[in-house]
Amino acid sequence: MSAYSGGAGIHLQNLILDSSVSAEKKADCLKLLKVVIKNLADPIKSKDPKYRKLRVENEKIKNKLLACPAAMDYLKAIGFSETMEGTENILKVQGDVNLVLMQASLAEVTNGYNMVATKENVAPSASSTKKARVESPARKTVTAFPTKLSEKQKARILKEEKDKLEREEAKRHRAKTSALIKQDKYVRENDPNWKSGVNAAAAKSGTGISTFRDRYGE
Repeated sequence: MSAYSGGAGIHLQNLILDSSVSAEKKADCLKLLKVVIKNLADPIKSKDPKYRKLRVENEKIKNKLLACPAAMDYLKAIGFSETMEGTENILKVQGDVNLVLMQASLAEVTNGYNMVATKENVAPSASSTKKARVESPARKTVTAFPTKLSEKQKARILKEEKDKLEREEAKRHRAKTSALIKQDKYVRENDPNWKSGVNAAAAKSGTGISTFRDRYGE
């Protein structure tokens, strides 16, 4: 699953550009969202049930995270789903956590937070910026934005960051595929026990591929 295949980037953009929510509330929302995703980007914490679910009625979740309507859509796009546990409404990640997705999401949410914080003249601390860089292998840097960018310009920059992440992920996927092909070739050339298997077409038909001479003779 691509980091943005569920439209997560669009929902984040909607969150940032939502004129009905103050920049201060957006900053609070994105700051908490960073914490949620950071836990899910951790290989160990992502397996712990307590980091995989959010209680919708929890005061912090309700008043900060869900104060921005688009935050719910964003959470669903990266793997959360709504469910009930008894009488309690829960947002929960089902199945295995896609760590690559979470690392990319952490990078874009950090970037979004910096945009909103800059707009509010609440610049993130040097330590928090350095920490975000270490936590997110999907990105080497976090972009700082001038204070006089328009909302449209910020949205364009956010999209460029998203596209860059997608290209990086595709590049890693191609490298992995190339390595597997080379490994397979090496085994075929050097393993005396390697035997060619029946190809998919032959397996489906139950017969091998015959030549004209096989079918009709000389």
